[in-house]
Formats: sequence, C-alpha cells, structure tokens
Amino acid sequence: MVRVYHEHPVHDGLAPRTYGPLARFDPHVRDRHQRPREDPNGRGVLYLARDLATGLAEAFPDQWPEVRICPNARASWLQPPAPIRLLDLTGNGAMAIGAVGTVGWGNEPRRRTQRWGRRIYEQYPTLDGIVYNGAHQGGESIALWDRAPELELRPGGDSKLWTVWSRVVVALADQGRYPRRAAIEACLACSRSRFT
Repeated sequence: MVRVYHEHPVHDGLAPRTYGPLARFDPHVRDRHQRPREDPNGRGVLYLARDLATGLAEAFPDQWPEVRICPNARASWLQPPAPIRLLDLTGNGAMAIGAVGTVGWGNEPRRRTQRWGRRIYEQYPTLDGIVYNGAHQGGESIALWDRAPELELRPGGDSKLWTVWSRVVVALADQGRYPRRAAIEACLACSRSRFT
C-alpha cells in the first residue's frame, strides 16, 4: 500500500486522522452544530492506495497536465504486520451492503459517503477498513480505520517525492500528466501548515 501525503510540522502523516469528517469515508461524528471536530471517541482514518499512480491521482486530483509537487510531499510504502480485514466496495460490493455502486468513486455528496463510512465503521467492528475504487483514476484505494494494526514501512520506506522523482514521472505519464518541482513558497499546503 502507498500513502501519498504532505508533511506537517505537528501531525504525523502516517497516523490515522481523528479530526473530521472531511473526506469520502470518514467515520467521525460531527459536533452538535454539524461541524467537523476532533472525534471524542478517537475514531480515525488513514487513506492509502494500492499503487503510486492511484496515490498521486487521489493526492493531486485537480492538476492537469502539470502536477506541481513541493519538497514536502512524500510517499510511504507500507504493509500491515498481519492480515487485515477490509470490506470490498469494488464491483458489486457496495450494492451488497445496500449502497449505490458509486459511493466510492462517484460524485456523491460527501455527507452521504461519510454516513456510509460511519455506518460501516459501527456495524462491522471486526473490519479494519474498506477498499474501493478511487474517484480520480479508478485504482484501488483504502480507508483504514484507527483500529487496524499499525502499518510497517516496506523497503524503500518513506521518501520525499522529489527523491523518487523517476517513479513519479512514470506513474503520472500513464495519466497523461507530468510533474513539476514547486517551491515551498508556492505551495498552499505549506502555507496552511506554516512551513518556511
């Protein structure tokens, strides 16, 4: 599995995010005003991809044909220490639980997909997460819950995307895109997280 993420001065990019809901299958419970918050029960999610191309498509979805990558963007190749249990929402998997097939990859409202994330999290307590087709390029993506075993770095481990540039070039080429190195000063994620 691959995690493509942006470094943050405080938050560990390889730890489940407990603030939300923000993304597609976040299992977090909103506050009484229906706003995202730090989940009081520690519910968390970590989004991963089966391969680098899918991870890049999900991390940089709106950049075409040029993908601007700053020095703080990273990729981690990870593996679980033991088999993990995932609910498969690819193919007929979504329909098998009563959801529409587009819940994982379609332009469904986020509140609807987040309700499904919460429902799956609550109704299947023995599952470690879900696998689904990503919305941007169709590759397999994974939403891994906080209750999953902590992932281990594989050989090659955790690298800045600039360090594995040739792999990034190949992965983006199949999508008709190409990478460009971007300065920290031009990166919105860096300015939001106060990188200098």
